[in-house]
Amino acid sequence: MRFRTKFGALGTGLVSLAILYAYFAFFGHVARLQPFWGFTAAIYIWWALLRVLSQIFNYWELDADCLRQRNFLGVKEIPWQEVTRVGSFPPKQPASSMLQVDYARPAPMSDRGHVLANPEDREQFIRTLRRFAPQATFDV
Repeated sequence: MRFRTKFGALGTGLVSLAILYAYFAFFGHVARLQPFWGFTAAIYIWWALLRVLSQIFNYWELDADCLRQRNFLGVKEIPWQEVTRVGSFPPKQPASSMLQVDYARPAPMSDRGHVLANPEDREQFIRTLRRFAPQATFDV
């Protein structure tokens, strides 16, 4: 099952600000402030572009074998038996939409770490995690 990252209000706000600043940079009536609007527009357009690309290329695949996190840089695979905990991120804010999936790999390749996830369908993501990793502790 594939879960995409949530675009949400932050993504919508960034794209809206990028469009607004681009409008002022190219069609603004205040000529003396045009370099400011152009510089600000370039920053927000870059940020919005990264957010849109993140929406396209950042996702999680949950299947019978493992949890896969795919992003711009590559793939991280975590077998289900290595998942130890699923909780909110940050841990003190249970209302957060971000999830932290902790894992621990046994020797000889001992490793501990976590995967941060912000899926569009948070409840379905948690249900799928519960089904594939029943040994994990769930704090959500």
